[in-house]
Amino acid sequence: MKRTLFVTLAALVTLSVSAFTLLGIQTISSLERLGIPADVTKQCVWSSFSGGYLSYPNPTKLKQIATGERAAVVREVFEFAKRYTQSEDFKKQYLEYREGKKPTPPEAPKSMDEQRKTQKADLQKSLKEAEQNMKKAPADQKEIYKGVVDMLKEQLTQIGDPNNPMYSKDMEAMMKQSYDAEMVEYKNKVVEWESEYPTNPTLMIKTWLTEFLEISKDVDFNAALKQGKFDKKEFVNPDYEGKSANWKLCYRAGKETVQAGRAAAQQWVRELQ
Repeated sequence: MKRTLFVTLAALVTLSVSAFTLLGIQTISSLERLGIPADVTKQCVWSSFSGGYLSYPNPTKLKQIATGERAAVVREVFEFAKRYTQSEDFKKQYLEYREGKKPTPPEAPKSMDEQRKTQKADLQKSLKEAEQNMKKAPADQKEIYKGVVDMLKEQLTQIGDPNNPMYSKDMEAMMKQSYDAEMVEYKNKVVEWESEYPTNPTLMIKTWLTEFLEISKDVDFNAALKQGKFDKKEFVNPDYEGKSANWKLCYRAGKETVQAGRAAAQQWVRELQ
């Protein structure tokens, strides 16, 4: 896929409280302390699936969940994501999102007679307004308006000229050829769109999960940090500084969280086969 879009574990984990709320599962005290509003959850999950960016509450709140409990939380949140993607609400949102990505067809060109008629009417309107403005203008500005009036009259004369090459049959044929070429390009884009955005969101969900698995497969959770510019932490290993934001997000989520997420994602991918 052309865009860098995938479901990351950290995004799902930070949605824990609201995920449990929407599923009707009583949250444990460690989740309640996260304080993520329920009305934010659905949009965050959807944006993480569909957007060109990762939408999530502050991932550092994950640290409030005790070590040893995070794997269970991750599994529950993945279950929430599964149920959500199977809902009619998700399917409706997806189809609307898909339609918004559909290429726009080119506008068919008008005939030369139609273009001449339209442009003539526009010029006549502009000429009338310019003449009215010239009458109202101060004496020292009338000459400026007169220049505009004369220019518009000249353009009207040119439009009325039957031999004007801008309105010839040859020009009409050229525009038709250009339109035909645009239509070929449009049809090719529609084929790409149908492949990239299938009517069934299952294929896209599988792609997103696969991207998460690919990103998270080589996270070095033992990587050392150092103090960088502007009081910002940086990796000691410069290669890690070049990693994607989502790789770094997985690093911050921690080994326990990511391992649980990878296991859940792998299981989900198998179920989608």
